[in-house]
Amino acid sequence: LKFNALAKGDFSQDSMTDFVASHSDGDFIALMGSKTDLITLELTSKVTAAHLLPYRVVSIECSALNARPLDFLANQVDLEAIYSGSHVLEAQQLALETVYTAICSTAVPPAKLKWVQRAPGLLLDTNLLLAVLNTHGSLTLFSKPWECDHWDRFQSLNVPVTLRDKLLPKTNAFQINNFKKFQAYMDRAWITMFAWMSDDSGRHVLVLGTADGTLWILTLSPDAQTLEDHYHLKTNLDRICCMEIVEDLLLVGDVKGIIRLYRYSSGSGLTLVKTLWEKADRMGIQMALITTSLEKDCYYITTCKGAHLLTWYIPKSEDKDWIDAHFYVGGIKITALCSLGGNNLAVGTASCELKRIRILHRDNQLTFEMQSIEMDDLQDYRVMGLCSSKNNNFLTVLLYRNKEYMNAQKHQKNQLILQVGEFQEQDALALLTEKLTLNEPINFYSDYLAELRIKIFSQLDSQRFLNFKPLDSFQFTDTVTETQLRALQIKNHVLQGVIHLQLNHLQLLSKAKKSQEEMHLLLAMLATTHIRLRFKFLGQLVKLSQFQEQATVCMLSEAQRIMEELRIHFTEEHPLKVIANTFLEQMGQHFGVLLKKFGKPVQREEPLLRCSVSYVEIPPSLERRYCSLCDRQVLMELENLQELYEPGRTLLCPFCHGRYTLELLSA
Repeated sequence: LKFNALAKGDFSQDSMTDFVASHSDGDFIALMGSKTDLITLELTSKVTAAHLLPYRVVSIECSALNARPLDFLANQVDLEAIYSGSHVLEAQQLALETVYTAICSTAVPPAKLKWVQRAPGLLLDTNLLLAVLNTHGSLTLFSKPWECDHWDRFQSLNVPVTLRDKLLPKTNAFQINNFKKFQAYMDRAWITMFAWMSDDSGRHVLVLGTADGTLWILTLSPDAQTLEDHYHLKTNLDRICCMEIVEDLLLVGDVKGIIRLYRYSSGSGLTLVKTLWEKADRMGIQMALITTSLEKDCYYITTCKGAHLLTWYIPKSEDKDWIDAHFYVGGIKITALCSLGGNNLAVGTASCELKRIRILHRDNQLTFEMQSIEMDDLQDYRVMGLCSSKNNNFLTVLLYRNKEYMNAQKHQKNQLILQVGEFQEQDALALLTEKLTLNEPINFYSDYLAELRIKIFSQLDSQRFLNFKPLDSFQFTDTVTETQLRALQIKNHVLQGVIHLQLNHLQLLSKAKKSQEEMHLLLAMLATTHIRLRFKFLGQLVKLSQFQEQATVCMLSEAQRIMEELRIHFTEEHPLKVIANTFLEQMGQHFGVLLKKFGKPVQREEPLLRCSVSYVEIPPSLERRYCSLCDRQVLMELENLQELYEPGRTLLCPFCHGRYTLELLSA
């Protein structure tokens, strides 16, 4: 296998760690290898010719994350007396643990990022929710809108303080007179790991693991401003260092190396399913994967210890036996792990190796197949993180230099290299055409769109994109269909990439004019096809509502304006005149029938800001609803626009099939 790099980037990470991508779910990566900045990477299809990296980079200064919530507890006791009364090993542990003695230190070492994870659900205002945990036990919440370049800190809910002051039972600090009591006093409030759990009710469920082995489940309100409910389970685990949640399964690992699997239900709370690893080998896991197999009706759990891969088969039906297996990968230790879909894994090691491992489940046994993935200059880098895109069409590899070079420049110090590429050739355009459905926004396939634009800008097989679905291949004589509209939308995405390349490449600049003229005609095809589809639905109704009648007038006026503008623009000398004339002739017949049925359109003044779905005028406002991909605006009242569609339809942009988002004016 050969890794073909499509795009590259680099970031400064001055506190590198294995599995540096703490959160990587296909369209979002959080890097926790810096003491100064938290960097999040959000997958975007808006790739440009100058910047091929398909990620929106957002940075949060770690100075906003340096709170020490446990100092309040340490101030309640006499630390000097506890230190004096401790034996040598206890005194060393007390002095070396920053969380215990920060109040006595003149210079406290800066906190490091421990874990970063985005919540699976959205806030009430459709914003994203992010939780960040540092080594001081401070868990901070942030939010931001989609496509935004800045995270805003949540001020209302302070999770560590809520746990410390409201959820934990009160303890008399005067009775804490030795190290063991002090350690237990601090550890019960010290958050060492967390994970988000999915919730169908719109609330946000946060699972916390503490240094004394307690599991807390906090149910936050839909706006994440208040704590609605809580539950806790005291276990005999040591300091919890890893958590992974899929559906109702919770995988927990502690620093002693023990791994347990729990199941959660709202009625009975957490129940222990099985202890997967009982030996306290002091090799705490850092990363775990839980994948679901529809074919086998089971879960597969995969994690790693040192250079070994550990896998468990967990059937959903209770009458089947569990299976476990381990596999020696080699390479000193495993430093990166991600799922490639199905039972395929990508694994990186400390000895500059990148491998694909396939888990085979046959005859009630688990076996492994391993293949090396060749990568240019990999001998000079360690693989520190891996992330496969949502639809597994490309792989993001995070690399860190394993040696020093002479004459290294300042920006090369502590440099994390990010490479996006593929090791299995896939046709993103064909897959996008095949998988795009009526009610599913194209945002779900943003990795296909990103790969499509990267390959256009890299001029890989450029002739294929230039010749993709020429405009004369679209025929409008038959009854209009949603399939025809989606084909036009995909053509729109391809042509946008081609035009962007031509405008930014000096040698191709002369061809840009022709492509822009094609886009002019294509947008007219998209608009009129969308309008015909809306009239196709409205024509089936016995009586129209007030908004439907208003929309019919506006849509007919827009169609008339488009056709008149095309007749003026595409003159006899224009190279696209034949295609334009054929299109106008076909549209004239279709809209002639619609005019007889729905009446003549009303002349309107131009220009006006109009809804791209109903073409009703949008009143002036500081708030707007717009397409997340092409920025075209629609009315704020979605319930009105829904009247133009069949019941149950998802409202999507008629020009690019993107979903709509809100821009609200906040006080």
